[in-house]
Amino acid sequence: MKTQKKNCQGLYLQRSNNRWKWMAGATAATAAGVTASQANTITINLLNNYISGLGGNHLNADLTGDGNADVAITGAQYSFHYGLYTSLRNSSAAVFLNAVFARAYHIDYPLNYARLGSHISAHSGGYPASVTGLIPIFFSDLHINNGKLTEGWLEVSVFAPDSEVRLDNLTYHTPDQGSSLALLAMGAGGVLALRRWRAARRCF
Repeated sequence: MKTQKKNCQGLYLQRSNNRWKWMAGATAATAAGVTASQANTITINLLNNYISGLGGNHLNADLTGDGNADVAITGAQYSFHYGLYTSLRNSSAAVFLNAVFARAYHIDYPLNYARLGSHISAHSGGYPASVTGLIPIFFSDLHINNGKLTEGWLEVSVFAPDSEVRLDNLTYHTPDQGSSLALLAMGAGGVLALRRWRAARRCF
């Protein structure tokens, strides 16, 4: 896709760009509302942001929709294969999130294993295993806290037998509730669309 003016190059996303796929629905963020305990607490629910043995790697480090990575994702790997008999399957998924190790695997003995940092859940006999925890992160977004470095908490769930590591939501505090909530209520795709529309208007 081409831009309409030379000084607006990069304004429209290419379909081959990963952000285009993300906007199409691979990862979405919505305003979950303000918590009752603290009115300046905002939670962004993350959808389809995961890695699993069967589903593959759909992790996206851009949690706020500004095109910049908000969490360090390294060492991502996944696998799925049948065991000695076709009725048996083995799967696994693992990744480092801000240097915190997350892993899930299923072995058809059966054994289900889930780990997030130092927290481990393992069960045999077909019982599922799951671990959920918070990982501290620091991020910057021009539309959040006036672009200042903001501390947040990324909720992550790890579970088997699905062998999945899932990014559930991002929570942070902000004194600027109005603009942040208005943007987040539009969803991540809406936030990006609004920013592109504003940029387009500046080109005319």
